[in-house]
Amino acid sequence: MKKKLLSLALALVLCLSLAVPAFAEESKADAASPEEKKEETQAPAEGEEKKDEAEAPAEGEEKKDEAEAPAEGEEKKDEAEAPAEGEEKKDEAKEPTEDEAPAAPKFTDVAADSPFAKAIDWAVAEGITTGKTETTFGPSDTCTVSHIITFLWRANGKPGAAEGVSDRDAAAKWAVEQKLIGEDQDVSAPCTRVMAVGFMWGVAGKPESKAELSFTDVDKEADYAGAIAWAVENKVTSGTGDGTTFEPEKSCTRGQIVTFLYRAAQAAAASEENAESGASK
Repeated sequence: MKKKLLSLALALVLCLSLAVPAFAEESKADAASPEEKKEETQAPAEGEEKKDEAEAPAEGEEKKDEAEAPAEGEEKKDEAEAPAEGEEKKDEAKEPTEDEAPAAPKFTDVAADSPFAKAIDWAVAEGITTGKTETTFGPSDTCTVSHIITFLWRANGKPGAAEGVSDRDAAAKWAVEQKLIGEDQDVSAPCTRVMAVGFMWGVAGKPESKAELSFTDVDKEADYAGAIAWAVENKVTSGTGDGTTFEPEKSCTRGQIVTFLYRAAQAAAASEENAESGASK
């Protein structure tokens, strides 16, 4: 009987000794915080990387955002280049406004107080001439027939201009069509004073003039008398010297020719303005 009781006691002790550790582990699991349980439930299966680790760049490779981020104390490129508030960008500040005309170039051989200065500036601004070089105009150089008909051609909108055709050739063809010159005329010859007013008079349509000619060297019956009278009436020229002579065969300079053109343009503008004023009354 004692042996049976002893065996029963030993069996009970053995069972209790096995149950206590299991019970302790179970209790510990129940006591774990919800956060710890969450981490355990989110842990990837064995052999599977976490999502964040899978997206991480390879060793030695920066993340895209980090690679693009500026160093500490350094502004981003776009921010560094952006103008201050109320300040225009450099390119925008340089861009001329729509109504702003480009400044006419100044030539080193045309003094500010030259009698030709205003006319030369006008001719350049209107695209009638660009000068002999970028820095010189040659106001005292002889003006050729080619020069003046090219000036007139440009002033009239470059009719018949074509790609691959020089202004000189296009202007010569136009001048022949307008009967300003003959087909066999030497356009490299100097332009005389009578030729100059004759070309301009012809482009204007050869209008009649009421001006009385009093030049001692101009025959009132000459073919070119009408051109000279028109030039005097429109204040293109008042003659030479003390105004008693015209010197029709004297060669013109480049400065004189653009001055004639400038005065003719002013006269045309004034005539048009007067006509509009009279029509509105």
